[in-house]
Amino acid sequence: MSTPPDPGTVKAHIDATRPLLVTVAMAAEILSMSRSSIYQLIWNDELIPIRIGRSVRFPLSQLEQFVADRIDGSRLDNSLRHHFDPRLRHEA
Repeated sequence: MSTPPDPGTVKAHIDATRPLLVTVAMAAEILSMSRSSIYQLIWNDELIPIRIGRSVRFPLSQLEQFVADRIDGSRLDNSLRHHFDPRLRHEA
């Protein structure tokens, strides 16, 4: 019977193979968006690219934070909507 891999070793391998920066096309794929939408987010200062020469890159951590911020904002929007929309209130 084989033993399961050490979680620390697995995490180290994932961290070692995870890129620090991704292209616009990769960012679009990661976020399930079009490349045009990524450029619109850049234009709106919602994503801040790292420019290396003519190359445009994003840290994975920024993309993860972008998603986390949207999740938090969505939760806030839903709680405010329930607070201010009388149709959604559950009065006892």
